[in-house]
Parts: sequence; structure tokens; C-alpha cells
Amino acid sequence: MYATASARESRDDVLLNAIRDIQLASIVISAAGSFLASHVPMTVSSDARRLRCHVARANPIWEQVGSGCPALAIFQGPHAYIHPGWFISVTPNDGAVPTWTYIAVHVHGRLTVVEDGTWLRAHLADLTSNNEAHRPEPWSLSDVPAAHMEALVEDIVGLELTIERMEGSWKMAQSLPDADRIAVAEALSRSDRPRETEVAIVMQQLLRKS
Repeated sequence: MYATASARESRDDVLLNAIRDIQLASIVISAAGSFLASHVPMTVSSDARRLRCHVARANPIWEQVGSGCPALAIFQGPHAYIHPGWFISVTPNDGAVPTWTYIAVHVHGRLTVVEDGTWLRAHLADLTSNNEAHRPEPWSLSDVPAAHMEALVEDIVGLELTIERMEGSWKMAQSLPDADRIAVAEALSRSDRPRETEVAIVMQQLLRKS
């Protein structure tokens, strides 16, 4: 991952919290001279050393993993286009150009296949509870009839990524003067696009820490 010094993020706790928040990842492996990718929600193991997910048994990616292979999990966080007219210190007539802000996390490691039913049920329970706990009437795996649950587990395969290296980029206009960063954050906060207001919140948090 390329990241400028001001955008580079290497703190494990920050990266893992972003992974827990984003959840959806692109898993990429190299196989037979090409690349295979799947888009899957991932959970973090209790010891924070592994990422877990599952794919449909019909998905060919798991058959290429074998007993373990190098893999990359890419998590794309909030991102937004930055209009050059929002800058204060420089105008389009002075050469201001658009840019893009984003959060991204890359996790490098070794991917293995898991077909154990107990593991799969625990993973599904973890995934659903993470996303249901805040609801007034949370859905649970126990709501699924036993026979249907057995069929569901038979139709999926688990994948576990042992973390070897993590890297992140928080490209949030840190290279701009504070006045420009404030103006951009304020402009994004007025957007009717949720991902743009998410970027505004991140920018404002970083500004408070700077």
C-alpha cells in the first residue's frame, strides 16, 4: 500500500477497530497465474490474530486455498471526492485541483480453509451478534429451524486469515493547511450523501487531535 507519511497508519488497535467497523473486505489470492477475489464480511478473532469469514461452497475461491496460501484482505472505509472550490488558501485559478479522501486497511497473511461445523456456527453467531446487538429485537441463529441450520452450514465453507502484517492509509487532507481542512470538513458535513458526512466526522476528529 502506498501512503504518504501524514496518512500512514500502523497502530494495530486503530487498524483492528477500523476492520471491526468496516467489516466488508475483498479477499484476494493468486491462483493458476491469475487472481481470485471475493467480497465477504469478516470478524476478528478474540486474540486479534486472525480474521474469519465464510463463502458459499459453490464459490471456487476456497478450492484454490488448499492447505494455506498467501492472501490480502482489503477493507475500504469512508471516502469522498473533494471539490477544489472548497479550499481557502488556494483557488482553482491558482491551480487548485480535486482530490480524494479515504480510509483503507490492507491485511496480509495466510489463508486456510475451515469446514468444521462447530467453527462455522461460532463464526456465524459472532457475525450476526455484532450486527444485531443494537436492535430492539435482535435476530439470532436460534431463530433458524435446526434442519435449515444444518443445511446452511453444509452449504458454506469457512476461511481464516492468519494476520502477518497490517497497514492503513487515512488520507484525510492532512497535507492541507488547517483552514482548508476545516472548510472541506464543513462542506462535506452539509452533504446529503452519508459516506461524505462520514468523512467529515473523521476529518473533524483528526483536526481535534492535531
